[in-house]
Amino acid sequence: MALSLASLTVGSIASGTVLADFDGNGVSYTEGTSEGGLPPGITPGGPTGSFFSLLNNVTSQRPYIAFDSDENDPVDDYTGWTQATLTMDFRADNILADGFGINFLDTSVHGHTGGIGYENGLGAPGVEERALIPNSFGVGFRTFQATNATVTYDAVDLSGDVAYPVPPPTWASLSINLERNNITKEATLDLTVYDQTGQGGNSQNIFTDFAIQDFLIEDFRVQIGGRTGGSAMTLELDNIELDVTVPEVLDTDGDGLPDEWEVFYDLDPNDNGLDPNNNGVPGDPDQGAAGDPDSDGLTNEEELARDTNPSSNDSDMDGLTDDVEDGGGVWRGRDQTGTSPSNADSDGDGLLDGVEDPTEPFVDENQSGSDPNSGDSDEDGLGDGLEIDLGRNPTIDDPINPSPGIVADFDGNGESFMAEARRSGRKGQWIPANGNSDGNYYALLENIGDTGNFIAFESAQDLTGWENFSFQMDYLAQNVQADGFGVNFLSTESHGDSGVVPVLSEEERALIPNSFGVGFRTFQATNSTITWNGSDVSGDTPYTLTTDVWASVGIDVARDPDTLDATVNVTVYDQPDRQGNAQNVFTDFAIPAMDLEDFRVQVAGRTGGSAMALAIDNVKLFVDQIPGQGGALEISSISTEIVPGNPDTVSVTITWNSREGETYSILAHDNLADEFDLWEELNDSYNATPGQETTSFTETGIPVGTVRRFYVVRNGL
Repeated sequence: MALSLASLTVGSIASGTVLADFDGNGVSYTEGTSEGGLPPGITPGGPTGSFFSLLNNVTSQRPYIAFDSDENDPVDDYTGWTQATLTMDFRADNILADGFGINFLDTSVHGHTGGIGYENGLGAPGVEERALIPNSFGVGFRTFQATNATVTYDAVDLSGDVAYPVPPPTWASLSINLERNNITKEATLDLTVYDQTGQGGNSQNIFTDFAIQDFLIEDFRVQIGGRTGGSAMTLELDNIELDVTVPEVLDTDGDGLPDEWEVFYDLDPNDNGLDPNNNGVPGDPDQGAAGDPDSDGLTNEEELARDTNPSSNDSDMDGLTDDVEDGGGVWRGRDQTGTSPSNADSDGDGLLDGVEDPTEPFVDENQSGSDPNSGDSDEDGLGDGLEIDLGRNPTIDDPINPSPGIVADFDGNGESFMAEARRSGRKGQWIPANGNSDGNYYALLENIGDTGNFIAFESAQDLTGWENFSFQMDYLAQNVQADGFGVNFLSTESHGDSGVVPVLSEEERALIPNSFGVGFRTFQATNSTITWNGSDVSGDTPYTLTTDVWASVGIDVARDPDTLDATVNVTVYDQPDRQGNAQNVFTDFAIPAMDLEDFRVQVAGRTGGSAMALAIDNVKLFVDQIPGQGGALEISSISTEIVPGNPDTVSVTITWNSREGETYSILAHDNLADEFDLWEELNDSYNATPGQETTSFTETGIPVGTVRRFYVVRNGL
């Protein structure tokens, strides 16, 4: 990309070039694909000469064309740029799917030459047409089912889908204009599509003054990538031009501090702090490079390098002065905290850096005793800020005692889980109680971007030998257009007792190997699916999704203990906790030989663009196990004695193998043949004896004439 000096203006240098007109102008670029093979390449016969055929209506190979830059040519260095404009002619035809994207690649990460093939980007297809490439700025042009443009930065969809009309299958053009404040790094984007070449004819502004915060990419180069899902699109490119404005760095007083920076932070650009000053009079020492007007121990020169405010000793207002926040990520003491001087909450745990000090004891939210560089100081699965909100100590992995049946209600009842965002989204978040909830809850999906989020609950016990289980979950779905959520019961033998198990682009269908799942799809039609071992065994079945108010879903599975044949019932309700009107989605759906034994729960959600918000709460799992099998507990002894002072009754003490920290349910009945739901529940939250491998429970008041009495002990869920 040998840029030629186009013009000189006061205070700035404007550099511009034709990146490629494909007419033999010596442009250097790399062409390739993510799946093998090459794009069609240069083709003669365009309206202005040869053009480049990127997609040629054949099965996708995800081709790209990446323009090189000369790292030894100062004109090719855009560091300090304030404006960048890319224009391009293009022609799209035979459109069914999927589109193309234009990326400005950070050369400090991606180098000055070569293509960046991202078939799966952050783990999902769809990167090319959405321009989702890490360490780059991008504009995506999606043409699948709807024509939508997206703005991305560092592989995150900032804008969501914005509709635009694809010009007719004749040559058209577009322009991408970026303007950036070189001090604040705030940028704005204007994106326009024209129905003629050379930015002529009718135009449509797709994005106008679209704001982008923290635009930190300095030197960059351009790549264009395309994708079609099968024989579905042709795309041709021509006359690709790039103009970049790099201001001249003015330093009137010669103190090494740019005038623009000094003016922004209320320093004098005409005072270098020396005596005599450049105008022959004594200078103010605080105005020069060695000055320290905010008395934080950092010189103005150091503040410039750190991108902090020389007029404030605490630039991010977190309670720590700039000089102690070295940004190293490791706490070494109050004078070297490892935190960022420009981010008030460096570890993102909801606590200001200034209240976190791991050398102090925990008191409250104003003295947390936690590490400002770790969002979960005690590594117990709950963030530091969340623990304090729940009345817990964030520095101690204190015992977790779940309530019976509760997997997670997010109210501090011991839920232990891992949350992870995949593809372009950010992790879900715990939300404090509000007027629309019965307590705290978890926002799995926000109505932004192209998001795939997972929350995986840890295994609390061994469920081997289960006979029946019932799962239920409250949910709040809003702004629903696409795509849905799925619930999986993961085999711990295959997937372990903890951690997220991602299946990308199929979150809403619950297609995970070595698991049983139920998917709730909301894209175009609301369809539910039952999956087993990564396969859809049911096909789509319609259901009614209640939106904008809390509702619930229920999944009930019964299994024959001998054949392991299972039947599944899936029900949706229009109120929480399985209340209100019920709709049977699946009734006695058969799955032969369901050999899933010990398992744990994972919930995943997905939205394709700004299309869905989903919150979950009160996740519950109730399991009946066959006595004497696998993880089911075995009663090792039973003893009977007359109750002193009451000769008409006896007490029965049962003892079973136990594990410290677990809770148990004890059931009793006079008829072994009856279902468990008819048995008497003597205690539904009985704690294991601390420090012992067995636990005992005594039932009193049993009539002396009782002939038989059966007991079952279950792990308390």
